[in-house]
Amino acid sequence: MEIKTFFAFHSFELAYLAVLAVLPFIAAIRIVATTLIGAGLFLGFITLLRKLTYKTIDIDGQAVVISGCDTGFGHALAKRLEGLGFTVIAGCLDDKSEGAEVLKSWSNTGRIHVVLLDVCSDTSVQNLVEYAKKNSPKGVWALVNNAAVNFLGELELCTMQQFKDIAEVNQFGVIRMTKAFLPLLRKSKGRVVNVTSAKGRISLPRNSVYGATKYAIEAFSDVLRLEMRKFGVKVSIIEPGDFGGTTGMLSTKSLAWLKDQLDLMWKSAEEEVRGAYGKEYCDAIYTGTLGAAKDAAKSIMPVIDAMEDAIVSTGPRLRYLVDGSSKLIDMNHWLIRIGWFIPESWIDAIVDFKDNRGLPKVAAAH
Repeated sequence: MEIKTFFAFHSFELAYLAVLAVLPFIAAIRIVATTLIGAGLFLGFITLLRKLTYKTIDIDGQAVVISGCDTGFGHALAKRLEGLGFTVIAGCLDDKSEGAEVLKSWSNTGRIHVVLLDVCSDTSVQNLVEYAKKNSPKGVWALVNNAAVNFLGELELCTMQQFKDIAEVNQFGVIRMTKAFLPLLRKSKGRVVNVTSAKGRISLPRNSVYGATKYAIEAFSDVLRLEMRKFGVKVSIIEPGDFGGTTGMLSTKSLAWLKDQLDLMWKSAEEEVRGAYGKEYCDAIYTGTLGAAKDAAKSIMPVIDAMEDAIVSTGPRLRYLVDGSSKLIDMNHWLIRIGWFIPESWIDAIVDFKDNRGLPKVAAAH
Protein backbone atom coordinates (compact mmCIF):
# COMPACT_ATOMS: atom_id res chain seq x y z
CA MET A 1 0.00 0.00 0.00
CA GLU A 2 1.36 3.42 -0.98
CA ILE A 3 2.15 5.72 1.93
CA LYS A 4 -0.41 8.31 0.74
CA THR A 5 -3.14 5.64 0.59
CA PHE A 6 -2.12 4.36 4.03
CA PHE A 7 -2.50 7.81 5.56
CA ALA A 8 -5.85 8.29 3.81
CA PHE A 9 -7.26 5.04 5.25
CA HIS A 10 -5.81 5.53 8.73
CA SER A 11 -6.15 9.29 9.14
CA PHE A 12 -8.42 8.99 12.21
CA GLU A 13 -6.12 6.59 14.03
CA LEU A 14 -3.08 8.71 13.22
CA ALA A 15 -4.81 11.89 14.36
CA TYR A 16 -5.87 10.14 17.57
CA LEU A 17 -2.29 9.05 18.30
CA ALA A 18 -1.00 12.55 17.54
CA VAL A 19 -3.47 14.05 20.00
CA LEU A 20 -2.44 11.56 22.68
CA ALA A 21 1.23 12.40 22.07
CA VAL A 22 0.84 16.16 22.46
CA LEU A 23 -1.95 16.20 25.04
CA PRO A 24 0.38 16.25 28.08
CA PHE A 25 2.28 19.24 26.68
CA ILE A 26 -0.89 21.11 25.81
CA ALA A 27 -2.38 20.47 29.25
CA ALA A 28 0.78 21.76 30.93
CA ILE A 29 0.58 25.14 29.20
CA ARG A 30 -2.84 26.70 29.73
CA ILE A 31 -2.53 29.46 27.14
CA VAL A 32 -1.51 26.95 24.44
CA ALA A 33 -4.39 24.67 25.35
CA THR A 34 -6.89 27.54 25.32
CA THR A 35 -5.66 28.83 21.96
CA LEU A 36 -5.70 25.41 20.29
CA ILE A 37 -9.10 24.46 21.66
CA GLY A 38 -10.52 27.84 20.67
CA ALA A 39 -9.10 27.58 17.16
CA GLY A 40 -10.40 24.02 16.81
CA LEU A 41 -13.90 24.99 17.94
CA PHE A 42 -13.93 28.00 15.61
CA LEU A 43 -12.87 25.94 12.58
CA GLY A 44 -15.37 23.24 13.49
CA PHE A 45 -18.15 25.83 13.77
CA ILE A 46 -17.27 27.36 10.38
CA THR A 47 -17.20 23.91 8.72
CA LEU A 48 -20.54 22.95 10.24
CA LEU A 49 -22.09 26.29 9.29
CA ARG A 50 -20.98 25.89 5.68
CA LYS A 51 -22.50 22.42 5.46
CA LEU A 52 -25.78 23.46 7.07
CA THR A 53 -26.20 26.55 4.89
CA TYR A 54 -24.89 25.05 1.62
CA LYS A 55 -27.29 25.61 -1.28
CA THR A 56 -27.06 25.21 -5.03
CA ILE A 57 -28.74 27.06 -7.85
CA ASP A 58 -31.67 25.61 -9.79
CA ILE A 59 -30.23 24.10 -12.96
CA ASP A 60 -32.56 24.44 -15.92
CA GLY A 61 -30.48 24.38 -19.08
CA GLN A 62 -28.54 27.60 -18.45
CA ALA A 63 -25.41 27.86 -20.57
CA VAL A 64 -21.84 27.56 -19.33
CA VAL A 65 -19.08 28.65 -21.71
CA ILE A 66 -15.74 26.85 -21.26
CA SER A 67 -12.48 27.50 -23.08
CA GLY A 68 -9.83 24.84 -23.65
CA CYS A 69 -12.09 21.80 -23.93
CA ASP A 70 -9.89 19.74 -26.27
CA THR A 71 -8.31 17.98 -23.26
CA GLY A 72 -7.84 18.14 -19.51
CA PHE A 73 -9.95 20.15 -17.10
CA GLY A 74 -12.14 21.80 -19.74
CA HIS A 75 -12.95 18.50 -21.43
CA ALA A 76 -13.90 16.78 -18.16
CA LEU A 77 -15.89 19.77 -16.90
CA ALA A 78 -17.97 19.88 -20.09
CA LYS A 79 -19.02 16.27 -19.51
CA ARG A 80 -19.77 16.90 -15.82
CA LEU A 81 -21.91 19.99 -16.42
CA GLU A 82 -23.87 18.39 -19.25
CA GLY A 83 -24.76 15.59 -16.86
CA LEU A 84 -26.02 18.13 -14.32
CA GLY A 85 -28.40 19.67 -16.84
CA PHE A 86 -26.47 22.69 -18.11
CA THR A 87 -26.13 23.64 -21.75
CA VAL A 88 -22.38 23.52 -22.37
CA ILE A 89 -20.67 25.62 -25.02
CA ALA A 90 -17.28 23.94 -25.25
CA GLY A 91 -14.61 26.01 -26.96
CA CYS A 92 -11.94 23.90 -28.67
CA LEU A 93 -8.82 25.15 -30.42
CA ASP A 94 -9.32 22.32 -32.91
CA ASP A 95 -12.97 21.39 -33.33
CA LYS A 96 -11.90 18.25 -35.22
CA SER A 97 -9.54 17.01 -32.48
CA GLU A 98 -10.06 13.69 -30.74
CA GLY A 99 -11.33 15.44 -27.62
CA ALA A 100 -13.76 17.58 -29.60
CA GLU A 101 -15.15 14.52 -31.40
CA VAL A 102 -15.66 12.76 -28.06
CA LEU A 103 -17.66 15.71 -26.74
CA LYS A 104 -19.79 15.83 -29.88
CA SER A 105 -20.86 12.23 -29.33
CA TRP A 106 -20.93 12.32 -25.53
CA SER A 107 -24.71 12.35 -25.10
CA ASN A 108 -27.93 12.48 -27.08
CA THR A 109 -29.34 15.45 -25.17
CA GLY A 110 -27.91 18.04 -27.54
CA ARG A 111 -26.71 20.10 -24.59
CA ILE A 112 -23.01 20.05 -25.54
CA HIS A 113 -22.07 22.44 -28.32
CA VAL A 114 -18.50 22.12 -29.60
CA VAL A 115 -17.36 25.42 -31.09
CA LEU A 116 -14.05 26.43 -32.66
CA LEU A 117 -12.30 28.91 -30.35
CA ASP A 118 -8.97 30.68 -30.46
CA VAL A 119 -8.78 32.90 -27.36
CA CYS A 120 -6.03 34.92 -29.06
CA SER A 121 -8.40 36.07 -31.80
CA ASP A 122 -10.91 38.89 -31.31
CA THR A 123 -12.94 37.55 -34.24
CA SER A 124 -13.03 34.00 -32.87
CA VAL A 125 -14.12 35.18 -29.43
CA GLN A 126 -16.82 37.45 -30.86
CA ASN A 127 -18.10 34.57 -33.01
CA LEU A 128 -18.39 32.51 -29.82
CA VAL A 129 -20.39 35.27 -28.13
CA GLU A 130 -22.84 35.38 -31.04
CA TYR A 131 -23.12 31.59 -31.00
CA ALA A 132 -23.83 31.66 -27.26
CA LYS A 133 -26.58 34.26 -27.71
CA LYS A 134 -28.31 32.14 -30.35
CA ASN A 135 -27.99 28.83 -28.50
CA SER A 136 -28.63 29.86 -24.89
CA PRO A 137 -32.37 30.47 -24.52
CA LYS A 138 -32.00 30.28 -20.72
CA GLY A 139 -29.09 32.74 -20.75
CA VAL A 140 -25.36 32.38 -20.13
CA TRP A 141 -24.83 31.55 -16.46
CA ALA A 142 -21.07 31.08 -16.27
CA LEU A 143 -17.81 31.61 -18.12
CA VAL A 144 -14.92 29.27 -17.31
CA ASN A 145 -11.58 30.59 -18.52
CA ASN A 146 -9.59 27.37 -18.65
CA ALA A 147 -7.48 27.52 -21.83
CA ALA A 148 -3.77 27.86 -21.10
CA VAL A 149 -0.32 26.88 -22.36
CA ASN A 150 2.39 25.47 -20.10
CA PHE A 151 5.95 26.76 -20.41
CA LEU A 152 9.36 26.30 -18.83
CA GLY A 153 12.66 28.08 -19.25
CA GLU A 154 15.24 30.18 -17.44
CA LEU A 155 14.50 33.91 -17.64
CA GLU A 156 17.80 34.74 -19.36
CA LEU A 157 17.20 32.11 -22.00
CA CYS A 158 13.53 32.84 -22.78
CA THR A 159 12.98 35.12 -25.75
CA MET A 160 10.76 38.19 -25.63
CA GLN A 161 8.55 36.60 -28.27
CA GLN A 162 7.97 33.60 -25.99
CA PHE A 163 6.92 35.93 -23.18
CA LYS A 164 4.46 37.61 -25.56
CA ASP A 165 3.09 34.40 -27.08
CA ILE A 166 2.34 32.72 -23.74
CA ALA A 167 0.83 35.92 -22.32
CA GLU A 168 -1.43 36.17 -25.38
CA VAL A 169 -3.08 32.87 -24.40
CA ASN A 170 -2.80 32.68 -20.61
CA GLN A 171 -3.34 36.34 -19.79
CA PHE A 172 -4.85 38.30 -22.65
CA GLY A 173 -6.98 35.32 -23.72
CA VAL A 174 -8.67 35.38 -20.31
CA ILE A 175 -9.13 39.13 -20.43
CA ARG A 176 -10.47 39.02 -24.00
CA MET A 177 -13.00 36.29 -23.16
CA THR A 178 -14.12 37.98 -19.95
CA LYS A 179 -14.68 41.39 -21.51
CA ALA A 180 -16.66 39.80 -24.33
CA PHE A 181 -19.00 37.81 -22.07
CA LEU A 182 -19.53 40.23 -19.18
CA PRO A 183 -22.65 41.83 -20.73
CA LEU A 184 -24.33 38.40 -20.84
CA LEU A 185 -23.15 37.51 -17.34
CA ARG A 186 -24.44 40.78 -15.89
CA LYS A 187 -27.89 39.96 -17.25
CA SER A 188 -27.91 36.55 -15.57
CA LYS A 189 -26.05 37.70 -12.43
CA GLY A 190 -23.85 34.72 -13.13
CA ARG A 191 -20.29 33.58 -12.61
CA VAL A 192 -16.75 33.99 -13.89
CA VAL A 193 -14.44 31.11 -13.02
CA ASN A 194 -10.76 31.65 -13.82
CA VAL A 195 -8.32 28.75 -13.71
CA THR A 196 -4.91 29.93 -12.58
CA SER A 197 -2.36 27.72 -10.81
CA ALA A 198 -0.36 27.28 -7.65
CA LYS A 199 2.29 29.05 -9.73
CA GLY A 200 0.13 32.14 -9.58
CA ARG A 201 0.70 32.23 -5.81
CA ILE A 202 4.25 30.87 -5.44
CA SER A 203 7.25 31.66 -7.64
CA LEU A 204 9.27 28.71 -8.91
CA PRO A 205 12.52 28.53 -10.87
CA ARG A 206 12.14 28.33 -14.65
CA ASN A 207 8.58 29.64 -14.49
CA SER A 208 8.98 33.37 -15.20
CA VAL A 209 7.02 33.16 -18.45
CA TYR A 210 4.18 30.94 -17.19
CA GLY A 211 4.13 32.25 -13.63
CA ALA A 212 3.92 35.89 -14.71
CA THR A 213 0.71 35.17 -16.62
CA LYS A 214 -0.85 33.28 -13.70
CA TYR A 215 0.05 36.00 -11.19
CA ALA A 216 -1.51 38.49 -13.60
CA ILE A 217 -4.79 36.57 -13.76
CA GLU A 218 -4.87 36.30 -9.96
CA ALA A 219 -4.76 40.12 -9.78
CA PHE A 220 -7.18 40.48 -12.69
CA SER A 221 -9.67 38.16 -10.98
CA ASP A 222 -9.42 39.98 -7.65
CA VAL A 223 -10.14 43.33 -9.29
CA LEU A 224 -12.93 41.84 -11.40
CA ARG A 225 -14.56 40.31 -8.32
CA LEU A 226 -14.69 43.71 -6.62
CA GLU A 227 -15.98 45.48 -9.71
CA MET A 228 -18.72 42.89 -10.33
CA ARG A 229 -20.13 42.96 -6.79
CA LYS A 230 -22.53 45.77 -7.70
CA PHE A 231 -23.96 43.65 -10.53
CA GLY A 232 -24.32 40.44 -8.54
CA VAL A 233 -21.74 38.57 -10.65
CA LYS A 234 -19.49 36.30 -8.58
CA VAL A 235 -15.86 35.59 -9.50
CA SER A 236 -13.92 32.53 -8.33
CA ILE A 237 -10.34 31.42 -8.87
CA ILE A 238 -9.38 27.75 -9.26
CA GLU A 239 -5.75 27.10 -8.25
CA PRO A 240 -4.79 23.52 -9.18
CA GLY A 241 -1.64 21.97 -7.80
CA ASP A 242 0.33 19.30 -9.64
CA PHE A 243 -2.12 17.76 -12.12
CA GLY A 244 0.10 18.12 -15.20
CA GLY A 245 0.44 14.39 -15.79
CA THR A 246 -3.33 13.93 -16.02
CA THR A 247 -4.07 16.88 -18.32
CA GLY A 248 -2.88 17.72 -21.81
CA MET A 249 -0.02 19.87 -20.49
CA LEU A 250 2.42 16.95 -20.42
CA SER A 251 1.04 15.06 -23.42
CA THR A 252 3.38 13.82 -26.13
CA LYS A 253 2.34 16.70 -28.38
CA SER A 254 2.83 19.32 -25.67
CA LEU A 255 6.23 17.94 -24.68
CA ALA A 256 7.39 17.93 -28.30
CA TRP A 257 6.36 21.59 -28.58
CA LEU A 258 8.17 22.43 -25.34
CA LYS A 259 11.33 20.70 -26.61
CA ASP A 260 11.20 22.86 -29.74
CA GLN A 261 10.83 25.98 -27.60
CA LEU A 262 13.79 25.02 -25.40
CA ASP A 263 15.91 24.37 -28.48
CA LEU A 264 14.88 27.78 -29.82
CA MET A 265 15.97 29.40 -26.55
CA TRP A 266 19.42 27.87 -26.82
CA LYS A 267 19.86 28.87 -30.45
CA SER A 268 18.67 32.42 -29.78
CA ALA A 269 20.78 32.99 -26.67
CA GLU A 270 23.90 35.11 -26.86
CA GLU A 271 27.22 33.36 -26.49
CA GLU A 272 27.87 34.81 -23.03
CA VAL A 273 24.52 33.49 -21.76
CA ARG A 274 25.17 30.04 -23.24
CA GLY A 275 28.53 29.98 -21.53
CA ALA A 276 26.99 30.86 -18.18
CA TYR A 277 24.44 28.05 -18.23
CA GLY A 278 25.90 25.31 -20.40
CA LYS A 279 24.04 22.93 -22.72
CA GLU A 280 23.93 20.15 -20.12
CA TYR A 281 21.97 22.34 -17.70
CA CYS A 282 19.51 23.43 -20.39
CA ASP A 283 18.93 19.86 -21.58
CA ALA A 284 18.25 18.82 -17.99
CA ILE A 285 15.27 21.19 -17.84
CA TYR A 286 13.53 19.09 -20.49
CA THR A 287 14.52 15.69 -19.11
CA GLY A 288 13.27 16.80 -15.70
CA THR A 289 9.91 17.67 -17.25
CA LEU A 290 9.65 14.17 -18.73
CA GLY A 291 9.75 12.69 -15.24
CA ALA A 292 7.29 15.18 -13.77
CA ALA A 293 4.21 13.20 -14.78
CA LYS A 294 4.90 10.47 -12.24
CA ASP A 295 4.64 13.00 -9.41
CA ALA A 296 1.32 14.43 -10.61
CA ALA A 297 -2.06 13.59 -9.12
CA LYS A 298 -3.61 10.49 -10.67
CA SER A 299 -7.04 12.05 -11.13
CA ILE A 300 -8.26 15.51 -12.06
CA MET A 301 -11.62 15.00 -10.33
CA PRO A 302 -10.75 17.22 -7.30
CA VAL A 303 -10.31 20.14 -9.70
CA ILE A 304 -13.55 19.33 -11.52
CA ASP A 305 -15.35 19.17 -8.16
CA ALA A 306 -14.03 22.64 -7.30
CA MET A 307 -15.08 24.01 -10.68
CA GLU A 308 -18.56 22.54 -10.25
CA ASP A 309 -18.90 24.10 -6.80
CA ALA A 310 -17.84 27.50 -8.14
CA ILE A 311 -20.59 27.26 -10.75
CA VAL A 312 -23.50 25.72 -8.82
CA SER A 313 -23.06 26.92 -5.23
CA THR A 314 -25.10 29.95 -4.19
CA GLY A 315 -22.11 31.04 -2.13
CA PRO A 316 -18.98 29.98 -4.04
CA ARG A 317 -15.54 30.45 -2.55
CA LEU A 318 -13.30 33.24 -3.76
CA ARG A 319 -10.41 30.79 -4.18
CA TYR A 320 -10.20 27.02 -4.51
CA LEU A 321 -6.67 25.86 -3.68
CA VAL A 322 -6.84 22.27 -4.96
CA ASP A 323 -3.99 20.02 -3.84
CA GLY A 324 -2.46 17.80 -6.52
CA SER A 325 0.63 15.56 -6.53
CA SER A 326 0.90 11.80 -6.10
CA LYS A 327 3.06 12.39 -3.03
CA LEU A 328 1.79 12.62 0.52
CA ILE A 329 1.39 16.40 0.30
CA ASP A 330 1.40 19.00 -2.45
CA MET A 331 4.49 20.89 -1.28
CA ASN A 332 3.84 24.04 -3.32
CA HIS A 333 0.38 24.40 -1.84
CA TRP A 334 1.66 23.89 1.68
CA LEU A 335 4.27 26.56 1.12
CA ILE A 336 1.47 28.88 -0.02
CA ARG A 337 -0.48 28.13 3.16
CA ILE A 338 2.41 28.69 5.55
CA GLY A 339 3.89 31.59 3.59
CA TRP A 340 2.08 34.09 5.81
CA PHE A 341 3.79 32.76 8.93
CA ILE A 342 7.45 32.20 8.03
CA PRO A 343 10.09 34.49 6.47
CA GLU A 344 10.07 34.64 2.68
CA SER A 345 13.78 33.80 2.67
CA TRP A 346 12.88 30.43 4.21
CA ILE A 347 10.40 29.80 1.41
CA ASP A 348 13.13 30.65 -1.11
CA ALA A 349 15.52 28.17 0.51
CA ILE A 350 12.92 25.39 0.47
CA VAL A 351 11.97 26.04 -3.15
CA ASP A 352 15.63 26.23 -4.19
CA PHE A 353 16.33 22.84 -2.60
CA LYS A 354 13.11 21.26 -3.85
CA ASP A 355 13.20 22.46 -7.45
CA ASN A 356 16.92 22.62 -8.23
CA ARG A 357 18.21 19.37 -6.74
CA GLY A 358 19.23 16.88 -9.39
CA LEU A 359 20.06 19.57 -11.94
CA PRO A 360 23.69 19.84 -13.04
CA LYS A 361 25.60 22.90 -11.91
CA VAL A 362 25.56 25.79 -14.33
CA ALA A 363 28.68 26.18 -16.40
CA ALA A 364 29.68 29.49 -14.78
CA ALA A 365 29.72 27.83 -11.34
CA HIS A 366 32.31 25.23 -12.32
